Amino acid sequence: MSLSLGGMRARLWIATALPALLVIVMLVIGFAYRYGDRMADALTDRGVASARQLGSAAEFMVFAGDREGLGRLAEAAIRNDAQLHAVAVYDAHGQLLASAGKLEGQPSLGAALDVQLGDRLRVELPIYPTIAPTDDLYTPTPSAGIAYGQGARLVGHAVLEVSLDRLAQQQRELLLWSLVTAAGGLVLAGGLATLLASRVTAQITAINDVVTRVGQGALDERIDGVRSGVLASLAEGINAMIGRIAATQEELQFRVEQATRELRHQKEAAEQAARTDTLTGTATRLAFTEVAEVEMQRALRYRNDLSLLMLDLDHFKGINDEHGHVTGDAVLVHFAQVVQQQIRNMDLLARLGGEEFVVLLPNVNAEQAAVLAERIRGAVSESRLMANGRPLRFSVSIGVAQFDWRELSLTRWMSRADAALYRAKEQGRNCVVREGGSPALGAQ
Repeated sequence: MSLSLGGMRARLWIATALPALLVIVMLVIGFAYRYGDRMADALTDRGVASARQLGSAAEFMVFAGDREGLGRLAEAAIRNDAQLHAVAVYDAHGQLLASAGKLEGQPSLGAALDVQLGDRLRVELPIYPTIAPTDDLYTPTPSAGIAYGQGARLVGHAVLEVSLDRLAQQQRELLLWSLVTAAGGLVLAGGLATLLASRVTAQITAINDVVTRVGQGALDERIDGVRSGVLASLAEGINAMIGRIAATQEELQFRVEQATRELRHQKEAAEQAARTDTLTGTATRLAFTEVAEVEMQRALRYRNDLSLLMLDLDHFKGINDEHGHVTGDAVLVHFAQVVQQQIRNMDLLARLGGEEFVVLLPNVNAEQAAVLAERIRGAVSESRLMANGRPLRFSVSIGVAQFDWRELSLTRWMSRADAALYRAKEQGRNCVVREGGSPALGAQ
């Protein structure tokens, strides 16, 4: 009877322990796979977030071709994140601009985000521009191939590789902890083990939620270490990582803003230089062409008058040969000042090159333009410029042409004015001639 009772107790113990053991083993296996995948997802989200940070910081450097800045950026990313194995930045044609660490294999460099998880986590992020177009009338707008935002032209690629050593270590630690929990569950009971697993599930879920939000850009998120329980060390490590990412983003944001300001200043300086003649201070041919095209469209729309004066200093080569190029430059500056005093603020004086100038006259017909041209001719002829202690006199020939609404070509309009100027030269210079062979005005 005693043997029978003992055997029954043994069988009951086995019947009770075996299901509990199977349940605990199943829980341990499911737990390890489930949360191992979540850790991998969290690492993937972090890698994508780091790639977006890198791409945002590198955008203007790639656009400006700043290899040195990109090199510093890549080195800073590696230095500030121990899990980053390699960082590289390519231009839109796949040419390597900067790198830190060594990439395993060649990246595909596609037009969309590419995340590859193998021996290492690789994230390949295409970089697109984010500068909005300007509404300035005189600033060229982007062409159809250089849009911004959705469907924008590709600028380059940011590629990074993240080491999985830390993830493997975390998974091993998680598995070890699960086995310890399983051993305790055999002693304490399957229900206690299930409850403990549920708590750990909630903790990892909370950590994963925070990491996901950080990957979406919420860098002010932090994990509650007190409520993380056994995962407090993991929570502290992730919090430290988020802090480093936030600090890096602030630094990169500062550099991006600084680079943006420098590019803007350089762009404004370049545009100003391209639109202002450095010697005379008048508009350049480029600036004149842009304004003339706008005024032509306005004249077509509102049927306004629009005229053009083509001016050329007489015997300017002789002035250079006799008095030198310094005096010649002084003559050009003085001439521009005299003309500027005779025209309105709304008129545009531009230097086409050498001693040839042009004046754009909105709301002025050919007759009025000829009168203004004669006034300019007289003012130039009466002006004096001291050269080597002696007064230097010079004159100007002027051709006048009115914009024809049936003619949509600025080149042909300027050709008509230039033809009138040529006739003024043939008629003895120092005179004004309207297009169509009108009689010359002024002194011969």
